[in-house]
Amino acid sequence: MAAELIPRILQSHLEKHEDAEHAVRDTLDEANQEIIRAGQTQAAGRRMGTTAVVAVQQNDKVYVAGLGDSRAYLIRGGRVEQLTADHTVAEALVRNGALTREQAADSPWGHVLYKFLGCVEMNDGAEVRPFAPQAGDRLLLASDGLTNHVTHDDLRAGAHQFSHPQEWVDRLVEMALERGSKDNVTCVIVAFDRE
Repeated sequence: MAAELIPRILQSHLEKHEDAEHAVRDTLDEANQEIIRAGQTQAAGRRMGTTAVVAVQQNDKVYVAGLGDSRAYLIRGGRVEQLTADHTVAEALVRNGALTREQAADSPWGHVLYKFLGCVEMNDGAEVRPFAPQAGDRLLLASDGLTNHVTHDDLRAGAHQFSHPQEWVDRLVEMALERGSKDNVTCVIVAFDRE
């Protein structure tokens, strides 16, 4: 449902000449409301929900946002930067100083989301992060089934090893599965080629 809603709603906002930052935020808010409404038809005690990560380019910037624990990474030169925040309880505890990064890795709260599509209690929307792409940049959008099993070193190495994004995607998925991922392993790589 999210995969169908997000592109349609986003296109509608962009056709009205909204700036991309507001269009992305509004799109995720509207998709959240649609999923909440659809979930009301489910049996008692069942909820509908999913994570999402979105990127849209407008003019000379790319606008990235996520809800849940799907992530966006910018790989630039030898640097890997996570552009989205994980909306897990464990990550919130790390940001507030109640857990260390090491404690969060083993926390039972590591997969408990407090913000996602279908979240009735979501008071604030998605954080939209703009960046200006440079020639040679790679943008990775991925589910946690992948990001929980690949490292920053893997991403740095892959950016140099694979010139074709699809070959790199295929290798990242293989790598996550070889390392034991039991979750949805999904990713897209956007290459900002040198010109």
